Amino acid sequence: MESVELLTPQQVRSLVEMAERAQRELSRVAGYEVAYDSTALQLLDEWIDRHLRESSDPSKKMRLLWACFLGEMFRRRHGGEWVLQGYDEGKRLAVLCPTASGGRYAVDVSGQIDRRIVHGIAQSLTYFYLITSIKLKE
Repeated sequence: MESVELLTPQQVRSLVEMAERAQRELSRVAGYEVAYDSTALQLLDEWIDRHLRESSDPSKKMRLLWACFLGEMFRRRHGGEWVLQGYDEGKRLAVLCPTASGGRYAVDVSGQIDRRIVHGIAQSLTYFYLITSIKLKE
């Protein structure tokens, strides 16, 4: 297993604030208050598609905004903790979630955002969330 490093409370607060910023933007576009649920992930998939039509290489800040929202989904709905996963320069944002079998599984949210950008809707965040949620409950 790759190295996993817990984040400080201040780092976690910053990520949560970014996720809430993404939630406000999704709510603005949708015209109603968006919750942390699969409908919000469908809206996030659409937001990414719209953004990619304008820029094929989103900024690090935009990628982080999307990763924070996806990560908060896992943190809130599966009782996870924000972590950095990987080694040195290759560290990525992840959420360490408990599994039904008593273990822990690091959900690579930064990596999934990158895969979504490169491979399009074939790497749908909605699908990723549902499949990963099933894995956590096995």
